[in-house]
Amino acid sequence: MKNSLKQMLRTPVKTVLFLVLTFFAALLITLGASIWLKSYRTMAEYEDRFITIATVRQVPRAFEQKLQWDAEQKSYQLIKKEQFTSYRTVEELDFPGARYVSGPEKRAYYGSYTPEYVKLWKSQNPDRVKTSFVIAEFSPLEDCVPDESVQIKISKVVGGDKRLTDNVIWFCDHRNPEPEKLYQDKTYVAALVSYLYIHGTALERAYQEAGMGEPRIDLEYIPDTLASEIFYPDGRAAEDMFRDGQEIFELTDGFYETDAGRRLLSIIETMEWGYDIQPVTGTNETCLLMPFYNGDSFITEGRDISREEYEAGSKVCLAPKVFMENNGLVLGDNVTVRLLFTNGRKNAGRDFWLEGSFSASASYIDENGETLEPFETSEYTVVGIYDTVSENMDAVNTYTSGSDELIVPMKSIEAGDENNLMDIGPMSDRNASFRIPNGTIEEFLLGWSQCDMEDLEFTFYDMGYSALKAGMDDMRNLSYLLLVSGILLAGLLLSFFSHLFITKQSKRTAIERSLGMNVMQCRWSILSGFVLLVLSGSILGCAAGAVAAAGVSAENAGKSYFDTAYTAGAVHVTKEVAVDEVRMEDQWLLAAGCAAAITAAGAGIALYRINRSLKKEPMKLLAERDKE
Repeated sequence: MKNSLKQMLRTPVKTVLFLVLTFFAALLITLGASIWLKSYRTMAEYEDRFITIATVRQVPRAFEQKLQWDAEQKSYQLIKKEQFTSYRTVEELDFPGARYVSGPEKRAYYGSYTPEYVKLWKSQNPDRVKTSFVIAEFSPLEDCVPDESVQIKISKVVGGDKRLTDNVIWFCDHRNPEPEKLYQDKTYVAALVSYLYIHGTALERAYQEAGMGEPRIDLEYIPDTLASEIFYPDGRAAEDMFRDGQEIFELTDGFYETDAGRRLLSIIETMEWGYDIQPVTGTNETCLLMPFYNGDSFITEGRDISREEYEAGSKVCLAPKVFMENNGLVLGDNVTVRLLFTNGRKNAGRDFWLEGSFSASASYIDENGETLEPFETSEYTVVGIYDTVSENMDAVNTYTSGSDELIVPMKSIEAGDENNLMDIGPMSDRNASFRIPNGTIEEFLLGWSQCDMEDLEFTFYDMGYSALKAGMDDMRNLSYLLLVSGILLAGLLLSFFSHLFITKQSKRTAIERSLGMNVMQCRWSILSGFVLLVLSGSILGCAAGAVAAAGVSAENAGKSYFDTAYTAGAVHVTKEVAVDEVRMEDQWLLAAGCAAAITAAGAGIALYRINRSLKKEPMKLLAERDKE
């Protein structure tokens, strides 16, 4: 080794240049290999943690315009409503080349009538009284036309809050452009619902009586329709003789035996049912529900419904923590589900709010005025208990769970979603979604572009997978460039300098052999210095490469530095998967491997050149050198 090093020190410029270039070649190889390792491990380790889903929205192509009389404004108000000639079905999303992990599905939520359970509203309001809706017999304080706020006295509350009996309240036939005159000496009956504040002469009088003070502005009641809220599966409201018909009736002998009277009695019978309704949502995978996908709802006890249970339609469910506590239930208990109605437009969060209030139907009657009957009764076993936390209560409704909401396999509801339809609508962000393999958004959109259905829009959510994969792809491409550059540089260096330090030193090899050194000693004499130089440069370069690679962050590579909220076809991120970096220990092991590989390659090339020299006769080599 001493002789080999002395020989190299005789050409210091070449030796230093070789060391420096070997350093940079090793640095490039290690940096490239480390970046590739980070990108590969990141995607391999986190692939299963990402979930890509999409919501589907059918875009209306027209709007229905309806005029509604407003007694306060004394004019018709234009009401616009989305109009659809037909509703798209999930079967239409099954286009050639589509790959779904789950779905697509269009969900309905069901109202389960179970008075045996305490609902959130009951637990928070044990002495609840519903004053916003009553069915009452009343008379005006004077003959009047109720085209503005007038006073009426309630003589009897037939259904609802009995405390309103003998009370004087404000009343207006608010939506009727030509209300009939009411007489003081007659008694009328109607379903009364609280609306807005008094208006007209009553409001002017309130300001006059207040003078410079604050006037007392009371609520007014208006008559409510007796029509059923039932719909047909095609989206049409069920044919009902009371739709857009009479709402105020004169009370006469035998009135409650008439069609209107019997209709009112049916409404009275169902008035309190809303407090005992529990929403039930059927799905094909829990992550298709946005509250669970974005982490607002999460399982705290037990487990999720398994894929096998979803596919088999097993009678299992996820139940909210508050519901279980309010009813003294534990994991594994059965919950009775008695399906009374179906809502095919909204999600449960739109009608059953997390703070405990709810938007219930005024009545649960069909188009014939008969009370609705449950269309399916089942017992569900609670396999998981979940809780819900919503940081933004203003966003409640569309992307949060409903209070007391049960989650069940969609196939477990044998009766389907067309029974006792209280509402129906198109696919929307709140009720339609599907799951696709990670990284296939562009593939899906390309396939969908071949379909002639421009009235469907998709919003994708992938927890940041697209951004991360794009960053990892960029990192991988960079690693290939660095790795190939380093390998080429190392190969050229080892070939060129092995020629300088070994092939050019064949005379020294011939002399050593002539002095009695055997083949192995000759090999070691010339090889040792070269390998030591390669090893030194490789170790330094690989160490520097490992340190440099530590500054390349896989997490930062997956971040988007621009707002995609208003980008067409943008992928929205509701929650991101945290990405752990590759451990530094792994970087050092990789660096050591690269150094060993470079050194081994250098030794192999050098050994090849040495063997070629050793095959020649020493005297012949000395003679050739002398001629030169």
